[in-house]
Parts: sequence; structure tokens; C-alpha cells
Amino acid sequence: PFNNLKVRQALNDAVDRSAVIGLFGGRRLATPTCQILPPNFPGYKPYCPYTANQGSGHWSAPDVAKAKQLIAASHTKGAAVTVITTPDDTTRNIALYFVSLLDKLGYHASLKTLSNSVEYPYVQNSANKPQIDESYWSPDYNAASDFLDVSIGCDGFHPNSTASPNLSMFCDPAIQRMTAHALKVQTTDPRAANPLWAAIDRATTDQAPEVPLFVASKLDLVSRRLGNYQFNPSVTGRFMIDQAWVK
Repeated sequence: PFNNLKVRQALNDAVDRSAVIGLFGGRRLATPTCQILPPNFPGYKPYCPYTANQGSGHWSAPDVAKAKQLIAASHTKGAAVTVITTPDDTTRNIALYFVSLLDKLGYHASLKTLSNSVEYPYVQNSANKPQIDESYWSPDYNAASDFLDVSIGCDGFHPNSTASPNLSMFCDPAIQRMTAHALKVQTTDPRAANPLWAAIDRATTDQAPEVPLFVASKLDLVSRRLGNYQFNPSVTGRFMIDQAWVK
């Protein structure tokens, strides 16, 4: 049913991100979100059309009533949905939450468990027709394009391939034209490109190819003997080990 925009938007409206974060480990480990770009990232501007109390740009609570209205209008109730997962407890528990949620929304949901080595290549391959799975995305570099042109844009979708990082298989020609323009501006004026990426983030979020759940936090446990600990969210590894000393 996820070919239908109303269904994708409904699932975004209905999901209780606080409940999912609880399964992940709690608010110390994650912050709810309903857009593609994470905070403190180039092009980020708070935006959340999938919440009970809109206006702040941030998620506060699910809007199940709106979700049910959208699903009724989609005429897709009763469809079978297979939620794909891996066997580790956290991922499986979140997948089971979505099975329960989809059942409550009127679908016939079931779970399909694949080993960690099989799951990611399987869901990348459009020939397998995967419907929904849980995945994480960590940017390879500090640019909005790593999200909006790779993990969710046309350039990241390679049909019938096990090397297709755009798991949603979402490719919107109008949004891709916006992306091409932002990429061109980015090469000469990164600051001018930021509002362009914000518009792309908003347009993509409105199309709901994904159900963004949370931005995970990174926790470093350090000894009292460690001095001058510094954390930089824009660099790989985050912990700036060359700045620290040990007593």
C-alpha cells in the first residue's frame, strides 16, 4: 500500500516516536524527528507535518485520528504488509511495534526476519519488492546531499541492484531538479545552498518516502584520568582524540 501517498503520510502521523525511542533505549540515546536532515546539519530547518501539535517544527505526539482518515481515503485497508527485520532484540522489537501499529490501522501485518548479512542487500534490491524495514543512516560527509541525494534521492536508487542505498526507491523528478540545482550552488557557495537543501528536505518529507523516527545520540564513556575531552559532531568518530590527554 505504500505506493499511495496517503498511506505513507498516515504511517508518519500514526507512529508514536516516543514509544519507538523507548524501545531503542530512551531519550538519552535518541531525539524524535520526522524530517530527513538531522539538527546541526547544513540545510537543516525544523519541520514536522506529522504531529498532533503542529507549528513548532518538532514532533510532540502521534495524530492517530488524522492517520485513520488518510487510510480510509486511500482505500487500502486489508492489504498485507510484511515488515522486514533482523534478529537483534532492539531492531526486532521496533519491527514488532510496527506490525502492531499496522494491524491497528487496518492492515494484515507480519514479520519477516533475515540475518544481518542478508537483510541489507535484500531490502536494497527492488526486485525483491520489500515493503517496509528499519534502517539507520550515518552520513559519510558533512553535506545535506549525503542524505537528500544518496539515501533518499534519485542518484541513490539503482533498480534491481544490491548496491542501492536509497531503500525507499523514491525518485521524484521535480525534487531531483531542485537537488541538481542545490548541488551546483553548493560547489561555489555552500551557505547559499543551505536554504535550497532546506526546501528539498521539506518537499521530500511531505512525500513521506520514509518514516523518520529519531536522531541517535553518541555517548562516550571516559575515565577521570582523561583531560580536554572534545566532541565535534561534524567529524568522523566525533571524539577528537588528538586534543585529549591522559593523566
